[in-house]
Amino acid sequence: MSPIFNVSIFLFSAYLYLTAGSQKKIIFLIAEREYKTEETLPKFAEKYLSSDFSIEFCNAPNAGPKRNQLSNPSAIGKADLLFISVRRRAFREKTMKLIRFHIDKGKPVIGIRTTSHAFQLRKEVLLDGHQEWPEWDHQVMGGNYNGHHGKELICNIKNSTPTINHSILQKVKVPFKTRASLYRNSPLPETSKTLLVGSIKGFPPEPVAWFRQKTCKGKVFYTSLGHVEDFKNASFNQLLINAINWCLEKD
Repeated sequence: MSPIFNVSIFLFSAYLYLTAGSQKKIIFLIAEREYKTEETLPKFAEKYLSSDFSIEFCNAPNAGPKRNQLSNPSAIGKADLLFISVRRRAFREKTMKLIRFHIDKGKPVIGIRTTSHAFQLRKEVLLDGHQEWPEWDHQVMGGNYNGHHGKELICNIKNSTPTINHSILQKVKVPFKTRASLYRNSPLPETSKTLLVGSIKGFPPEPVAWFRQKTCKGKVFYTSLGHVEDFKNASFNQLLINAINWCLEKD
């Protein structure tokens, strides 16, 4: 085998190693049962993200004594981006500390659907050594969740204004429809900038997608979309892809 061939193999191997090491890491936190994101998000990540990013998942069971225990919580400390789909859980204090540390460092966060009420229990008793975060929606997500309109009402999605222009909306074709019940989030805090609004007959429009850049410079994107059927919609998938690239400053 020629020395030139050996050098070529070495250089190619080094390139692959350096490329893999340079990939931004997205950590998905998934702990909700209503919208089956333990199924939809891994499929989404495999199809649209796996070639450009390093991906890991942290899950919690939907029932039983461990439903407030997140698997592989140490991965949170390695995240460049936290992508959260959680509903009414109170994880262990060490896990919550890792989430807070990620945010305090100014690292980006994306939340979908039930993440507006991710860390606020409703009927459960808070376990010893576990922690809630009832201010999460307002402090981090920049939302104002106040319940939702009835199910089975088709919601129409469109741009918040006809002239809005933001990279998160590139190639997102509007209007489109969703079966996801419309969340009531009005009015949003002033730091949140609405991108998309949803409307159902007989009620005023509500913000369904927005971004904010906190005072600590961490980027945040949230959408109340995330129904199982939404993941079959190219516009919704493009919205998430754009939001991820915006958060990680990737064209």
